[in-house]
Amino acid sequence: MRSMPGRLSNLGNSLSYRFKHTGDLSDVSGAIAILQRAVQLTPDGHASMPARLSNLGNSFLYRFQCLGDLPDISDAILAHQKAVQLTPDGHADMPYWLNNLGNSLRCRFEHVGDLSDISDAISALQRAVQLTSEGHVDMPIWLKRLGMPFKSRFERMGDLPDISSAISAHQRAVQLTPDGHPEMPARLGNLGSAFSYRLKNGSDLADISEAISAHERAVELTPDGHTDLPCWLNNLATSLIYRSERMGDLSDISDAISSYQKALQLTPYGHPELPARLSNLGNTFLYRFKNAGNLADISSAISTHQRAVHLIPDGHSNIPTMLNNLAQSFESRFEHSRDAVDIHEAIACYHRSATCVSGAPSSRFPSA
Repeated sequence: MRSMPGRLSNLGNSLSYRFKHTGDLSDVSGAIAILQRAVQLTPDGHASMPARLSNLGNSFLYRFQCLGDLPDISDAILAHQKAVQLTPDGHADMPYWLNNLGNSLRCRFEHVGDLSDISDAISALQRAVQLTSEGHVDMPIWLKRLGMPFKSRFERMGDLPDISSAISAHQRAVQLTPDGHPEMPARLGNLGSAFSYRLKNGSDLADISEAISAHERAVELTPDGHTDLPCWLNNLATSLIYRSERMGDLSDISDAISSYQKALQLTPYGHPELPARLSNLGNTFLYRFKNAGNLADISSAISTHQRAVHLIPDGHSNIPTMLNNLAQSFESRFEHSRDAVDIHEAIACYHRSATCVSGAPSSRFPSA
């Protein structure tokens, strides 16, 4: 039946969409099987072949993001590459297929670390931007996606031109996003984070003002109750800390503590980011204690780090770092109180951190 591939494609896409809302793995696996059948039944040269390959690639990508099985991301990349190869130059859908390819390559890089993947991702996404007319409704999306692999490669290689390219892409994405658009806070968050990354690597202090401004706008534009608000508050606090470290203004630390506390209040119990956010707050209390000497701050640092350690799952790679943070807090209090209990607690935490079976050796070495 000539209409069978189209009907299979529609069914597979529907299952894939449902998976994105429910997270039911049987839906995405069913989508993959059905979309594979649709591709197999589509004749060579058929105009719908690139779209069906791209949909199949996206479904493989969704399953990879849930399960982390490398064959899935390889199959996703292969499907997207074929979609690009089969699309004639000048076709209106080419930027979409290039974006899907670039996104899949970036995901594999983040799991495998092969620099050729991130370079290929950047090339595909740059081409998508070049092929998209100014004023096109999807241009901010393509620019946001282009900024992400530039940032990933910068994190790996440390080349400042990469983070500058990321900033430029995110700035354009923000500039092209209309006021009131629901994605504006997220795009401001990406921009602020890119500025913060460049600041950490010795750039001009103007970057930190840009980062704080972007994160403040993201917070202001996000309605109360929005699930992303804790993330934007966390990012704002981190940028305030960077400025305090450079400028020495303790009011920035107090503002950072307030932002971290509000982020924690909005983070539900059991959320995977809760231990990390507690750790951030504990480190900020410790930082203020070292600069101002208020004993209430070091007590808050210890109790916050203890809660982070208690909540982090067994086997998590961040356990050594969190134990080290707690140990530093006990040691700092001992230096002021000379209470032997504190130094024994510090030694115990350093020992647990250094001998932890999880985490990279580099995260255990400082405690050793």
